[in-house]
Amino acid sequence: MRALGCLLEYAAAQARTGAPIPGDVLDLVARALAARGGEEALTTAIGVALPFLHRHATEFTAAHPGLYALTPGRPTPAAAWLYWGGYDPLLLTALGPRPVLDAVRANLPGADRHLAHTLLTRTGDTDDFLGDPQAAWTELAAPPDGAPAASRLLAALAAHTPHRTRPGDTPPDPATHHVLAAAARWWTAALDADLPTGALAAAGDFADTALDDTVWLPLARRSAAHTPAQTRPGDIAERAAAHPHDSDALLLTAHLLTRSVLAPWHDIEVRAHARTLQLTADAQPTPEHPAETEQLRLALVEAGEVDLARTTSTTS
Repeated sequence: MRALGCLLEYAAAQARTGAPIPGDVLDLVARALAARGGEEALTTAIGVALPFLHRHATEFTAAHPGLYALTPGRPTPAAAWLYWGGYDPLLLTALGPRPVLDAVRANLPGADRHLAHTLLTRTGDTDDFLGDPQAAWTELAAPPDGAPAASRLLAALAAHTPHRTRPGDTPPDPATHHVLAAAARWWTAALDADLPTGALAAAGDFADTALDDTVWLPLARRSAAHTPAQTRPGDIAERAAAHPHDSDALLLTAHLLTRSVLAPWHDIEVRAHARTLQLTADAQPTPEHPAETEQLRLALVEAGEVDLARTTSTTS
């Protein structure tokens, strides 16, 4: 397999100079596929080279559709590329939206990563790889095993969304704004798709993204209302605590606290930020005192912060 890998690397170097891929290399690949097509070492060697084969050996790849197969439990070049390869929207398009979505459902390594990158970077509102976002979420989250698959894709989308900047960082460029808008659109579509319980757990991973608070807060609040057991709950509560005037921040934190009732020791950080938010909101003048403050207070008391039951809001 090492020799085949070296030959494919040589062929790729030749292709970059404009030279055709040597026919004997392609013949060797074809014979290896026919004889040992299910071996992981072979499919990995070919899968790493699949992007350049797709571009520079179109007749060969068209004659060998098995190169593009994504079969759970069986090594294939396409599956190896998803795991090891760099992003290649052209190749992902060749695999097809439904097979890629099925690969995410089957938890093929790398499938969610490649799909998330494509969904966030394709241009144009009507140019989504999967078509209508809400319909795609509904299909992905269908039973069985749909809820964890949807959560994995949501986590991958958050991982590929730009993170919050620090003072002095370079201002976001137009491409960054496009990715942020795409992330918000796909997150919103997941919320609108009426997904099963647990499917939105990974929405918590958006807590450290550069989404504007006016976008992040309502989406995070809706996600926690759907699935209180969010990932990164401490980060969510910390970000929400900076907004004592915002009803979404108060309700979001109250939803997070519902997971603390049975096992409060798991969410000490959440309760600490929730107390800060509660006390800061209480300290606001009456006209600026959101009604949702009392819902947060009740959630805190039920989570074990019983001293707050005696706290009254201050007035100016």
